Amino acid sequence: MSMVKTEAYVVKAQGEDLVKEEIELPELKATELELDMICCGLCHTDIHMRDNDWGVANYPLVPGHEGIGIVRAIGSAVKTHKVGDKVSVAWIRDSCLDCDSCACGRENICQKGYQGTYLASNAGIFGKEATHKV
Repeated sequence: MSMVKTEAYVVKAQGEDLVKEEIELPELKATELELDMICCGLCHTDIHMRDNDWGVANYPLVPGHEGIGIVRAIGSAVKTHKVGDKVSVAWIRDSCLDCDSCACGRENICQKGYQGTYLASNAGIFGKEATHKV
């Protein structure tokens, strides 16, 4: 499968300004969706990540972690969405949905961790490899 290219605003290094450029998206995993983003918000969390205030940013970084998009492609294991669906993107994905915290709607303190939208494995339990299936 060939890499999908798109345009994004990228922070190339700590503290640098956003630069619009063409990027390649990682290969779509079986449990993932690929979206055409309609809108995306930026908040102070994105500034913290740009500046690496928490010591967990990886560069280049594409900020913006909450938004709305239209499903353009689905992974082979996705059963709950189809191409053309409108979906939202949140900060937290891949929480376990089984622990006591998730059971009461507090995925932000999932006992098994979660994947933050743009965190990598250097963020510890909050940058874990995605394991939850859509």
